[in-house]
Parts: sequence; structure tokens; C-alpha cells
Amino acid sequence: MKSLSLLLAVALGLATAVSAGPAVIECWFVEDTSGKGLAKRPGALLLRQGQGEPPPRPDLDPELYLNVHVVLTVLTHTPAPRVRLGQDALLDLSFAYMPPTSEAASSLAAGPPPFGLEWRRQHLGKGHLLLAATPGLNGQMPAAQEGAVAFAAWDDDEPWGPWTGNGTFWLPRVQPFQEGTYLATIHLPYLQGQVTLELAVYKPPKVSLMPATLAWAAPGEAPPELLCLVSHFYPPGGLEVEWELRGGPGGRSQKAEGQRWLSALRHHSDGSVSLSGHLQPPPVTTEQHGARYACRIHHPSLPASGRSAEVTLEVAGLSGPSLEDSIGLFLSAFLLLGLFKALGWAAVYLSTCKDSKKVHCSTSLYLSLVTLSPHPISKPMEGGCWCGRQNLGLEFTLIWVKTWHYILTVGLFVHAT
Repeated sequence: MKSLSLLLAVALGLATAVSAGPAVIECWFVEDTSGKGLAKRPGALLLRQGQGEPPPRPDLDPELYLNVHVVLTVLTHTPAPRVRLGQDALLDLSFAYMPPTSEAASSLAAGPPPFGLEWRRQHLGKGHLLLAATPGLNGQMPAAQEGAVAFAAWDDDEPWGPWTGNGTFWLPRVQPFQEGTYLATIHLPYLQGQVTLELAVYKPPKVSLMPATLAWAAPGEAPPELLCLVSHFYPPGGLEVEWELRGGPGGRSQKAEGQRWLSALRHHSDGSVSLSGHLQPPPVTTEQHGARYACRIHHPSLPASGRSAEVTLEVAGLSGPSLEDSIGLFLSAFLLLGLFKALGWAAVYLSTCKDSKKVHCSTSLYLSLVTLSPHPISKPMEGGCWCGRQNLGLEFTLIWVKTWHYILTVGLFVHAT
């Protein structure tokens, strides 16, 4: 009887479908030969005979050609599911039941038998019952854990079988503590079948490099320390950080030199982790101008090529001014030109106002103030000239108003172009 149980267990692991006609599963009969080791002989299980006599098997010992009258098959199409951190997990499970021969089944009630379903998780040496379901007995079952749901039902209603069922398991918003070995068990009267699934949780890392675009250094000096941020990934193990120098002397890529180290892991509320890789490059040469430092990471959640970010090395004195530099120089030149014109106006004005009897002084100043001053004055002061010592503040006010008027005019022109 022990041998039959062993062979039946092997059959459960190999059977994948229920179909009409004879069904034979090849197996091995293993026994202990009284301290001389294990002996292995070929055998076969006849799960379903079909019409007529069993298929002949002259190649087998008749004692090892066994006719099995009742078969329960439990299987999954996803034995090793991988689920992204925070997403839902769907663990596939189906089962099939082949009742006894039609003569024996005719004395039983029509339709599939009642069944029970259990989903358990084993992780780090601990086991947890997540869900137990028996259709028709929901009120007597323990409550499901962690929001788990199972689709437990027979899929068809043939009166005499065979029957197939569904026990697919759904787990919402998977977290790292929920990965591990999941055991799905189907219970029938006097029969039990089980299948094992290995659930893995993953999250690909993001990579960024600081400084973000350019790293400046003078010939013979070391560039600033490069910081490679590897953020929000899972699992923590299996991460590799590589530094490359691309487009250096000869135009080839090579392993970057310099001191390198990794920071400690930083844990986040969703279960993911982050760390940073550091590189202090050696002093640069003029031949390295335009080369690119790249940080490449490898992780089990990424393709074999990994993921990378890079920064361009600029050697001081070997590159022309950029567009931003040219615009800055253009604006600076106009500002200086405006300042020189303001000083010129001030010199001409002060020299002209030495003769307080000259009428054109008062006229030009009065017209200037009427045009530019926020508070126009209706008439000139005594003597027809604005150049008295007591009006010194007013003179400088006029100078600055004309200066900023010129600067704003130039600025608007540059902006429009």
C-alpha cells in the first residue's frame, strides 16, 4: 500500500489535463533493498482505461502496471510568479477530478462532489493560513487575511464527470513581506492534492547622476565628486554599480578610475530601498575634454544590459562660449553703454548750467522732466534755469530717470528679438 501511495503522489505531479480515452503516466518504483541502497524499476499508472481492455504493456512487470480508479489533479500555469511591488498578485490554480468507473459512479449522486480550498504562505520559517473556502459553507470558514480573495468553484456541471474547477487566488497591493512559498490544497472526500508556487516581489530602480549635465575641471585638477542615486528598488540584494568613462582618449569606453564607495541602504514606507554610489575621479587631462562619466547599475529586476546615467566632462579653457554666455555678454555691453551715456549727459548738463542766464538750459530740462518725470512740473523755477545748488537732488533724479529709460528700452528690444 505504501508503494501505491508513492506512485500516486508522482502521478499527481505529472498529470496536466483530463481527456477522454485511456490515460497512462510513466513513473518509477523506488524501494530500499535492505541496506544495499535504493533500487529503481519502471512502472506506469493507468488513470483511465477507456473502452475495452487496458492497453498492453509487455515491457513492464505486471505488478507495477497499476490501475488507479480515482484521480485528483491540481496544477498551476504560473509556478513562479513575479509581481511588481504595490500591484495585485493573481496566482493561477485549477484542478480536475476523475470519478470512479461509470459502473461504480452510477450508484453515486450526480454532479461534482463538495470540495475545500486552502491557501497558505511559508516565509522565513513561518506558515500563515491566508484563506480557507468551501462553497456552501462560507459562514463557517475563517476570515480571509490580507484582503485575499479566491475564485473557488467547479467550472462545469456534468452529471458523471470528469469535472474541472478553479481556485485562483488574488492578493491586492503586494508588499515585500508577502513574498515566499504559497501552498494551494484541494480537499475532496478521501482525496487531497497540493501544488506549490514561489511568489517573488520586485521593483526596478531609478538612476540619476549629480552633477546632472556637466562636470568642470581644469587640466591637472580632479573633477567634483560624482553621485549616482539608485532609488526605490526591491529586492535589496543583487544590485551592482559600475562606473565607466566613455569617449575618452582613443574614443573607447573603459572602466573609470578613482575612489568609489556605496552608502548604506535607506528604507522607504512602501518596502523599497535606495542607496547612492560615489566616485571621486582622478585629475583630468586635456585629452579627456568632452568625455562622459557613466554610472551603470545591474539588478535582478532589470534587463541584462542594466540602466545608466551619464555626465559630460568639460575641461576649462577648451570650449568656446555657450549661447547663454553670449546673451549675457550682449546684455552687459548694453548696460555699460547706458551707464556711459548717463555719465555723458550728466557732464554736459553740469557744464551747461554754469551759466544760469542761458534759456535753453531751462527749456531742455523742463521738456525732459515733462517727458520722463512721474510728477511733471507746470513751469520752470526762478531765473528760467533748474541748475541751482538747491536743486542738486532733482538733477541726479533726472539723470537716473534718463538712464533707466534707456536701459529698459534696450532690454525690451533684446527681449523682442
